[in-house]
Amino acid sequence: MIRKPAPLRRGDVIGVVAPAGAVEEEKLQKGIRILGDAGFRVELGAATRRKAGYLAGTDRERATDLHGMFSNPAIKAIIAARGGYGTGRVLPLLDPQIVRQHPKIFVGHSDLTYLLNDLVQRAELVSFHGPMITGLDHRPQAADHLFAMLTGERIRWHQAAQEVVQPGTAEGRLVGGCLSVIVAMLGTPYTLDTRGCLFFLEDVNEKPYRVDRMLTQLRQAGLLDDVAGVIFGEMSGCVATKNERVSVRDVIAEAFANAAYPVAYGLPSGHGAGTLTLPLGLRARLAGERLTLLESPVAE
Repeated sequence: MIRKPAPLRRGDVIGVVAPAGAVEEEKLQKGIRILGDAGFRVELGAATRRKAGYLAGTDRERATDLHGMFSNPAIKAIIAARGGYGTGRVLPLLDPQIVRQHPKIFVGHSDLTYLLNDLVQRAELVSFHGPMITGLDHRPQAADHLFAMLTGERIRWHQAAQEVVQPGTAEGRLVGGCLSVIVAMLGTPYTLDTRGCLFFLEDVNEKPYRVDRMLTQLRQAGLLDDVAGVIFGEMSGCVATKNERVSVRDVIAEAFANAAYPVAYGLPSGHGAGTLTLPLGLRARLAGERLTLLESPVAE
C-alpha cells in the first residue's frame, strides 16, 4: 500500500539535494531565499555545490546525500535543486528500505522522473512532480501551489488541461513524468508499471518526430496497452522546424486516434509554466480535460 508523507509546517527544515546536474550558485541562492520567504529553513546536501564534470558530484556522493536527507529526522521534506542529467545513474545505489523507514516529501521533475517513480514503485511512497529550487524564482504561482499542497492547505483540487484528445472518464493512480526519461527507463529494472494508471507525460524542446518516435517505443513496449488514461503536459518548446508542418499536437492525436481510454493534452505541470504539482502514486480521475485529485497527498 502506498504511504503518504507527513505534511510540512512553516518553520520546518527542507533539505536541498542535487541528484543530477551541477547547480548554478546564483539560481540556487534565489531558490533558497524563496523558501525562506515562505517560512521554511533550508539545509543543503553536501554534494549540492560539488561538480564532477556535468554532474553534481560523483554517483556515490549524490546517493549518499539522498540517504542522509531521508535518514535525518530534522529534515521534513526534500526538494531537488535542478534536473539536467544524472539521476538514473544513482538508482542502483539507492536503498528503498531507508526511504520506507523514513518516509517524507520529495519534489522534482524532468530528470528526477527516474527517482520520483522509483520512490512510488520500490519504496511505495507518494512523490511530487513539481518545481525545483533553481526554477522557483520565475514560477511564483508554481511555488504557491507547491507550498499549499505540501502543507496540506490544499489537499484536493480540479485542474483542466487545454483540450481533449480522446473523450471519456477514468480513474487510477498517477504515474509518469518526462517522456524522454520514461523511454530511457525501458528495459531496465526501473521500467514504469503503467497498468491501470493515469499516465502523465510531458517534455521540453523535443521535435514532433522525436515525440512520435518515443510514443511509438512506449506503445511497442506495451506501456500504453493497459493504462486507464493518458494526460499530456504543455510539451513546452516541442515545435517543428520551419519546413515541417506537423505539430506535436498532430503527433499525439494520431498516436491515440484509436485509444479506448481518455486522453487529454496541455496540463500545466513540469517544464513550461509548470504551475501544478502532481502527487505521483495517488488516485485521480480524468474526465474529459479535467483532472481531479481523489485523496489527500499528505497524511491527514
